[in-house]
Amino acid sequence: MKTKFVSVLSLILLLVSLASVSYAAENAFGSLPTTNNNSSQAVSLISGETVDQDLHPLVQNAIRSNTIIGIMISPSVTTAFIRTLTGDEYFVSIGDKLGNANGIITGINYEGIEVTEDSTVTSLPVRNRSVSNDESE
Repeated sequence: MKTKFVSVLSLILLLVSLASVSYAAENAFGSLPTTNNNSSQAVSLISGETVDQDLHPLVQNAIRSNTIIGIMISPSVTTAFIRTLTGDEYFVSIGDKLGNANGIITGINYEGIEVTEDSTVTSLPVRNRSVSNDESE
C-alpha cells in the first residue's frame, strides 16, 4: 500500500513538472518576466530625471547606475553579467546598447566593461562584493 502511494505521488509530481511552463528556457540569458503595472513614465532614483518605462531596462538610466557582477571570458565568447538600477540582471556582450545616451559596449575585459557614448568611453569595473557586504561596512 505504501509503495503504491509513493509511486502514484511520484507520477503526479513528474506530470506536474512536465506540464509547467519554464520561462528561463525561452531565454537563458534574459531576466525572468515580471508583472509591472506602473505607468510608462517614472522618476529615476539617481538623477531625478523622467525614465521611459517602455524602454528596455538596460537603456533606461545612465551607464553608471548599472553594476557589473561578473565577467565571463572564453576563446569564443566574452560576456558580462550586469544588474540594472531596478534590480534586473542581464548578460551583455560587445555591441549591446547600455545607458540612456545611446551607449554601446565596446570592450569587455577581466577588469570590467567599456561603454562608448558620443566618443566618450566610460569604464564600469567589476564589483567583487555583494550589496549586503557593502551595507555592513
